[in-house]
Amino acid sequence: MIRKLQTVLVPLMAVLLCFSCTTRSVLRLEKLANKTAENEFLSAVEIIRKHPKLYGKANQFLYHMDIGALFHYAGMYDSSTVHLQQASDIFNDLFARSITNEAAAVLTNDNIRPYRSKPYELVMLHQLLASNYLARDDIDEALVETRQVQLMFDEWKRKNRSGEKYDSDGMFHYLSSIAYDAAGETSDAMISLFHAVKAFQEGPVAIPVGLPARASRLFAINDREDDIRLLKLPELDRTNRLQGIGNNTTEIIVIGYAGRGPILEEQSWWGTWVKDGLLVVHHTGSNGEQQTMTLPAPALPPAELRKAEKGQKTASGTTFHVKFALPALRTIPSKTRNFTVTCSGKNESFTSVIINNLDEQAEKYLDDTRGKTIARTVVRVVLRTIAAQRAKAQIQTGSTAANLLLNIGTDILADQLEKADIRGCFLLPKTVQIVRIPVTPGTYSVDVAAKSSDGSIIRTISFKDVAVRLHQKKFVFYSSFK
Repeated sequence: MIRKLQTVLVPLMAVLLCFSCTTRSVLRLEKLANKTAENEFLSAVEIIRKHPKLYGKANQFLYHMDIGALFHYAGMYDSSTVHLQQASDIFNDLFARSITNEAAAVLTNDNIRPYRSKPYELVMLHQLLASNYLARDDIDEALVETRQVQLMFDEWKRKNRSGEKYDSDGMFHYLSSIAYDAAGETSDAMISLFHAVKAFQEGPVAIPVGLPARASRLFAINDREDDIRLLKLPELDRTNRLQGIGNNTTEIIVIGYAGRGPILEEQSWWGTWVKDGLLVVHHTGSNGEQQTMTLPAPALPPAELRKAEKGQKTASGTTFHVKFALPALRTIPSKTRNFTVTCSGKNESFTSVIINNLDEQAEKYLDDTRGKTIARTVVRVVLRTIAAQRAKAQIQTGSTAANLLLNIGTDILADQLEKADIRGCFLLPKTVQIVRIPVTPGTYSVDVAAKSSDGSIIRTISFKDVAVRLHQKKFVFYSSFK
């Protein structure tokens, strides 16, 4: 009898130990979060390199994405590009690979599948790549990334992906319009600016302060009044000359990364798969309040349907206990609110405005995909529950106590196999912010201060000898992850 139990429980325990991606995600957070908060980006890179098992084979995209992002924040743009490009190549390879090759996820959980990236994370990857080139004054390579992302947007719109409504990004189009303007490609700059305003108007991130007036002015001087009307922008008097706004202007542009982006946590639901059609599940929140969902149960799998057609007994008509897990968003409080920039030769300071908010992007993504995630998860749990019930029936012993132990053990193991996919690029910033300073050609000193909500300075940095040529956009990057 003991040997019979061992033949069942030991393999199940071995399987359970294989699916520890959720634990890896928690360990990565514990080891890297503090270093990032203190802007110790290179120390964080060393931790990752010394502990590659924190990622494992299924998370190679995240491995290179995290290192690439950290190198970017540290100002090591060439090293950043190497790793971000590797992450991009991994995504392209996974995109071409059939998901049916990962059928094991149906019986275990989504963590067994290679991490493919959320759409907004993938756009951030290419934005960091473009920013690396902009930091090196390589506009042409930055525009290669712009065109590549536009192709992705076009493909996402063409496929009209079920449950995923992210097919544009205000920040990316806005920074692309700046890059096109720096290259002297005014028409493409205006097209990107149009897409930027439209994406902000329709997406989760509020349109940046001052952008409507800037866009209206640029559309007006480029004879694109139709764009003003389509976007319902304020119509400015043609004689109204907003300072520094025009085609191919000379600017210093400061990009600030403030705070740390959100993380995903596991939220457990439990309940009953009820006879012929209902799934009633519950969740108890941190405040003690209980939520209940009543959902249509998934259809019986083909094998069960074939039994029913033959008049044989099926799993339908039985009530099962089920447990499943869903990802839930947790935002990280940020001490850093914005950045103020002073520039030599200017009598005023400039305050940054938000052009992306990763908390809002992540929340919208979870909302958009929740139905699909629940449907996939419920199907997996019910199929696994049916399989577990069938297995218990086939391996009953002559001992009541042993049967009880076997049934309880099988149920516990089945429950523990259900883990939410809480993987993600948690080293992205909470917000991306911008300051645009019109200048004349010359050499400048630029001081950037990260400030809290009460106006106190968290940290500062000085960029000396910032040389700017005529019509050049000189990009400066700074991070404050507190």
